[in-house]
Amino acid sequence: MNDFLIFKNRPRHPCGRNGYSAPKCDRTSSKRLLEIGGQSLISRSLESLKNEGIDRAVIVTGFQESLYHEHLQPQTNIPELEFVHSKQFEESGSMHSLFVAKNYLKEDFLLLESDLLYESRALPSVINFEGPDVVLASGKTGSGDEVYIYGEKRKEKTGTITSGIIVKGQITAISKKPFPGLSVQGELVGISKISLKLLNLMCDYHQAHLEFPCNRHYEECISDLCPRNQIPFLRVGDLIWTEIDDQSHYERALKEILPKLI
Repeated sequence: MNDFLIFKNRPRHPCGRNGYSAPKCDRTSSKRLLEIGGQSLISRSLESLKNEGIDRAVIVTGFQESLYHEHLQPQTNIPELEFVHSKQFEESGSMHSLFVAKNYLKEDFLLLESDLLYESRALPSVINFEGPDVVLASGKTGSGDEVYIYGEKRKEKTGTITSGIIVKGQITAISKKPFPGLSVQGELVGISKISLKLLNLMCDYHQAHLEFPCNRHYEECISDLCPRNQIPFLRVGDLIWTEIDDQSHYERALKEILPKLI
């Protein structure tokens, strides 16, 4: 199994609000290299993947790609790295990052978003899932930037991966928007296990609808495929994690998430 991390390094606006920016979280320094507890987000993920037996990582870069080479190449306790540059990163979303990496992915793989801080249970929960595909979900986070997984739950159990309730089911939609008549089953974490079969379906769908600018994200593609394909989710109800996409996320990571991981 390979690892693949999405990098959408598109300069939009400083992460800070009201004129204040968190350290290394502005136009001149990627938020994925932001240090939390003395270590960058990407280094944390790569070391965690190495500890789970992942020996190769395909990293898709966009904005400031050289920073990742400089930051990661000296490191040793990480998987072997292969960099792929998305030339049209300014006018494309994360699905196009996956699309340009398709030829570098030769087996089922893990798909990670790059701006995550998460506990160690997240990766084995996905790796050890019994099927070839799964999208990891969590319980309610209150982060203010939630992406919801909608679907029919089919199984609950306790005491296996976590002390909380583990819920498995089929995805019917993934969206920030409400879907009347559908039940919210969890929040999208940004860690998934993807088979080559699903990868091909996603890339074929993306190519059929490709027109720049194309801001389609990988989870939107999965959502669009769900009516015709069974794609499961796994919700770890008490998973500790956060995305770091702005100043409020950064402060939440420092004050609420990191202390629980130490």
